[in-house]
Amino acid sequence: MRRTPLRILISGRALTFEIGKDVYEPSDDSFLLAGCVSKFASGRVLDMGTGCGIQAIIAAQKSNSIVAADISKPALECAKKNAAANGVAGKIEFRESNLFSNFLPNEKFDTIIFNPPYLPTADEEKTSGILDAAWNGGRDGRKIIDAFLNQFPPYLSDSGKLLLLHCHLADTDKTIRLLEHNSFKVEILDKTLAGNEALCVIKAVK
Repeated sequence: MRRTPLRILISGRALTFEIGKDVYEPSDDSFLLAGCVSKFASGRVLDMGTGCGIQAIIAAQKSNSIVAADISKPALECAKKNAAANGVAGKIEFRESNLFSNFLPNEKFDTIIFNPPYLPTADEEKTSGILDAAWNGGRDGRKIIDAFLNQFPPYLSDSGKLLLLHCHLADTDKTIRLLEHNSFKVEILDKTLAGNEALCVIKAVK
């Protein structure tokens, strides 16, 4: 069954998104990140874990060179349709990839966006199907976050920026410490409370 189309207003432009049943439906975390993407994304952009394409499509309002990556084929198909519906399909390359598994070592991006799966998830809490990968962060919520933090630095240009959505359930302070340990300058761009989740957007630059 098709969900009701999502309509949002970004920088004075109305955008519409169809969300398939096997695709993560944007929520408070997505909208918090979207506000920062609309302000700070620039240059060649990578939207990791693109889902329905919301961040890539917002970035395409300012950038002409975007890669939208996801491990989920249904998500990529959904994102392609949404990009076409919002008139930016020609600006976005869609790529199936498990984090950076399908990227060349010399690829560089000026902005890397990531809204990772961050919910602490015990084995018995896993769900069947590809949608599990959109929210399952492993036992401490950090399984995908830590893998991403280990992999992303070589793909960021010298003057590039990371825009990372984070939740306190996955230990935001630990992520900040890891980034600073790797010589990144870290700033919290925005934050909000969503139920029992304290969400923020981390900006990290070299």
